[in-house]
Amino acid sequence: MFHTNVINQLTNWIEDNLQEPLNIKTVALRSGYSPWHLQRMFKSITGYPLASYIRIQRLNNAASELKKSRVTVADIAAKYQFDSQQSFCRAFKKYFATSPSHYRRFSLTSRSSGSANNQ
Repeated sequence: MFHTNVINQLTNWIEDNLQEPLNIKTVALRSGYSPWHLQRMFKSITGYPLASYIRIQRLNNAASELKKSRVTVADIAAKYQFDSQQSFCRAFKKYFATSPSHYRRFSLTSRSSGSANNQ
């Protein structure tokens, strides 16, 4: 129970700090556990390795931003701590099975056709 509370607090903190340079070492320092112990505990509770969880959260936030804003793909990649636009695009395509620009176009098309249908 205690470990679950620690992990819940950490996931909230991670989600609030996705724009910061997070890695296993920084999260372990925040938690007070060794990186090794934290990784084992995190995966046993969430089902995800810590680094994967951070990446998934960043990709989900980036996808939301692609839908809602006109910020460039390069700026979104930098905001969510990807090394380059190319590495962001590769990770995005692997996770969502489409490129960020196609995802944005599809989201805008869906939104505009949905609002046209509501009139």
